[in-house]
Amino acid sequence: PLSGDRSAEATRRHLALPALGSFLCDPVSTAALNDTELTNYDFLEMLRHLAYTRQDKMLRPVDYHNLGAEELGGVYESLLALTPQVNGGGGRFSFAEFTGNRRKTSGSYYTPDALVQCLLDSALDPVVEAAVKDKPGAEAEQAILDLKVCDPAVGSGHFLVGAAHRLARHLARTRAYAAGESEPSPLLYQRALRDVIGRCLYGVDVNPMAAELCRVGLWLEALEPGKPLSFLDRHIRVGNSLLGATPELIEDGLPDAAFKPIQGDDKKVCTALRKRNKTEREHGQRDMGFIAESGEEYDSLASRSRSIDHAPDNILGEVHTKEAQFRRLQESADYRHAQQIADIWCAAFVWPKRPGVVDSPTTDTVRRLRERAEALAREQREEMERIAARYQFFHWHIAFPEVFAAGGFDCVLGNPPWERVKIQEKEWFEARRPEIAASANAATRKRLIAKLEGDEPDLYHDFADELHKSAAVSHLLRSSGRFPLCGRGDINSYTVFAETMRNLVNRRGRVGTVLPTGIATDDTTKFFFQDMMRTQVLVTLLSFDNKLGIFPAVKRSQRFCLLTLTGNAISTVSPHFMFFARNVEDIREPSRIFNLSIDDIALLNPNTHTCPVFRNRRDAELTKAIYRRAEPAARGHGRIGPMESQVLSNA
Repeated sequence: PLSGDRSAEATRRHLALPALGSFLCDPVSTAALNDTELTNYDFLEMLRHLAYTRQDKMLRPVDYHNLGAEELGGVYESLLALTPQVNGGGGRFSFAEFTGNRRKTSGSYYTPDALVQCLLDSALDPVVEAAVKDKPGAEAEQAILDLKVCDPAVGSGHFLVGAAHRLARHLARTRAYAAGESEPSPLLYQRALRDVIGRCLYGVDVNPMAAELCRVGLWLEALEPGKPLSFLDRHIRVGNSLLGATPELIEDGLPDAAFKPIQGDDKKVCTALRKRNKTEREHGQRDMGFIAESGEEYDSLASRSRSIDHAPDNILGEVHTKEAQFRRLQESADYRHAQQIADIWCAAFVWPKRPGVVDSPTTDTVRRLRERAEALAREQREEMERIAARYQFFHWHIAFPEVFAAGGFDCVLGNPPWERVKIQEKEWFEARRPEIAASANAATRKRLIAKLEGDEPDLYHDFADELHKSAAVSHLLRSSGRFPLCGRGDINSYTVFAETMRNLVNRRGRVGTVLPTGIATDDTTKFFFQDMMRTQVLVTLLSFDNKLGIFPAVKRSQRFCLLTLTGNAISTVSPHFMFFARNVEDIREPSRIFNLSIDDIALLNPNTHTCPVFRNRRDAELTKAIYRRAEPAARGHGRIGPMESQVLSNA
């Protein structure tokens, strides 16, 4: 009845149920259950499990009325941590928690609300204040509704829910002032919340369950009496935020590094492809007429996307109209053509390159496809579609064309995964073959894995397939040119997410994110840190240790930071730093915050140019003073080496 389907209209009226719409209530989403039957006994037992939870041998009711983003985040973490187990010859079904569960391998950890609010203070509020500055009521209202806020690893949507409430407060207050009121009413605030959730928020996640939970969390917040659920499918998407092309990369053709052999590739085939690609790229002539046509194609996508956002959704019929518009956009020739161009470019990096398989695309393949949408042979198109689905390519400029037509997002928020991209054997086998994961050493583990080829070929091939995928993803991240600063060595996903977030924001926007402190102090990320300092985009870096268990499921030795950046049009000469905080209250102590300029870092750590670490402002100023006095004397005897600032501060 809640779907709004006409066949259930009488039932809906009899039960006084509103028509909400959305996939939650759509019979298509429950196709496997629509015609099933359940005994009253089993149905009652199901309701008991849904309505009550057992704690200390007592049944306690589940408080659905106050269910929000925090609870959904806990549900999401718990589901990812559990691995289904079938026992007793298929007669029993249970869940077990293993070290290599999906939460661990995907790095999905719920962010405490206090940290989220800190980042909203430093990253979102300044953007809103700049947008409404010196604008009268109607213009200020429109400026807020035009803001675009994104989380590229959305999880259960905690950051977006927090951003929604922050934006709604600004919007409701603006509307109240315009109406001559000092404070907005609860109804005005709820209406503002629904408006910003439907217009301003964007999110992406590689896990479909995360995207669904995010939509549910936003619907719970945006629900307004008498109105259906907002249409969020266009703004909350499923895909791998890190694996995708950009117009600039496509325009330059495929780099020769795309044809470097990875596990399973034939070196001779790769060498031949690399030579052919180099010739095509060096001698190919750009068709300027087609470039203009391609630009018109993207402009058309942006215009049609904006029209979906601006369409009303106050009644169920209007929501269905928006859904139909979005489907038509995705099925349009322009959209499919743009998607294929970007997919074939990415697929070339991970395409199987060995005799007997479909020919790998090269630069000429991409150029021919740009000129003619039907350029790919059937076998090549099918292989491209298979690869794109397996790796979940996500092209930001195609998914959100209206955002990138305006230069990017106004604010990018989030806590991306902190896990290595390279597959970890122990974690992978923990839930599948615990005895392999528990091997005494790597050599023993490898022997047991090799033995699987004869004993359990299906499991062996599954592992080999995942091993190849891991190597292919690493290759794409390192070789595509999209991550020149962080796409190096044994990549950790948080580093390339940091570079992604910075590239997604527009010139006057802000980034607020939770990352390991190594983004500023590790040698592997020094190029990213140096570039942040050189371009003066770093605003604050507030580092915490986890000894008090801010993140309970993360090691107590882990250090992480709240990082805030600006777009390239805004500069911060001397950003704020803090280290060794243990709770949010610590960042409110002025004596713990200190400033470092790019010259200070060159003075203190001239070899690595990574960030020096101090316990408080006094230690930082004392160390800088010592170095400034020592530097003139050192010039005559060669450059002095970097002082270990942390040692000095500990003293």
